[in-house]
Amino acid sequence: MDERPFFDRFTHPRLATVATAGAALWLGSFVVAAAGLGLRAAGRALLGARLFFLSGLVGLVGMLVLAACACWLAGHWLWTRFRA
Repeated sequence: MDERPFFDRFTHPRLATVATAGAALWLGSFVVAAAGLGLRAAGRALLGARLFFLSGLVGLVGMLVLAACACWLAGHWLWTRFRA
């Protein structure tokens, strides 16, 4: 049985770790949005609106991290495929 850490199984383990953090941020933004909607329904409209806005920012950061990882992988692939 191989006892390597989980992310060492990937070709780019550091990038896999960063992409997982980006995905966690993006998915976590849905939890923050749900909490904001729950607070709004409970009568705390201002706090609910702030949490809902914060969820958009957290989700944006997560998507930007994922996009940066995808661009890095695409650039790496292009570099290795087409360099002379």
